[in-house]
Amino acid sequence: MLSGFALVLVAGFFQGTFVLPMTLARKWRWEQSWITFSVLGMLAFNWTLGLLTIPGLMPVFASVPSWDITVLVLFGVGWGTGAVLFGLSMERLGMSLGYPIIMGLIACLGALTPLAVFFPGTLLAPKGLVLLAGTGVALLGIALCSIGGARRQPAAAATPGRRRADFAAALAMAILAGVLSCFPNLGMAFGGPVVRAATAQGASESAAANAVWVLIFTAGGLVNCAYCAGLILARKSAREYFGPETRRNLGLAALMAALWIGSFYLYGAASQRLGPWGLVAGWPLFISLSIGAGILWGLWRGEWDQAPAHARRPRNWGLAALFVAVLMIALSNLV
Repeated sequence: MLSGFALVLVAGFFQGTFVLPMTLARKWRWEQSWITFSVLGMLAFNWTLGLLTIPGLMPVFASVPSWDITVLVLFGVGWGTGAVLFGLSMERLGMSLGYPIIMGLIACLGALTPLAVFFPGTLLAPKGLVLLAGTGVALLGIALCSIGGARRQPAAAATPGRRRADFAAALAMAILAGVLSCFPNLGMAFGGPVVRAATAQGASESAAANAVWVLIFTAGGLVNCAYCAGLILARKSAREYFGPETRRNLGLAALMAALWIGSFYLYGAASQRLGPWGLVAGWPLFISLSIGAGILWGLWRGEWDQAPAHARRPRNWGLAALFVAVLMIALSNLV
């Protein structure tokens, strides 16, 4: 169990760090960095890790009923759609509203849905109550950090002149993005047949879950690549991809992809080590740690150097709440 929590810590750090290399890219638009990251992380690195850690990966998929494969592919398509909607809704709602809604739904639904489906009798037991309380504290921390970020850059949170219909559509996109973005954890929860087939094929218990990631992230990666390719074609920016900074940007995108896919593979191994409740307690812990890591990287880069006191206060309280939530979620496995 201790090794499982250690892996979650590393996975959360990787997840909170993976966007950092993209901020260092030069003369590339967002879609150019994102499509490179998607091809490398969601497709190339994803399949490489799957093939290296699972003997006979394709026979594993062939031995599983087609319906179970289809379910995981659908989870992947849903998650990929959620990633696109995340960017669209954040652009329209701003950080102060969009971020708490999306990340809150990811943290809650990703943990509570497996709990309600697989352990409904424990919702009101001491273990379930501690987990629910820890998830609530994590949501409070996420909201406080978001408020601090919005106050630091009030322009990012403003949406003046939006008509009511536009706001309702953006809010619906944010809610849908939050629901869909927790699909990787739900896919892992429903991926038992694939995990068992990988174990029977000779994969270790900690690596068997990688077969689930291969399917989910391949489907989601195709969605992300298609969306970015559409933007590149619409903006006629394909020529901008090649230039004096291309080699440097490719290296940064590769690092970004390695951190991102590594975080999920480590989380999958951690969830197996944490036992039956690994997918329930591990997910909000993983999300909370990634948010904390992202904020700390922002501090390191000096993003808060000129922030006013009324922005620093909720940020500090939010970080403290995330730390408390991490402890509570960890303790839920010991109750």
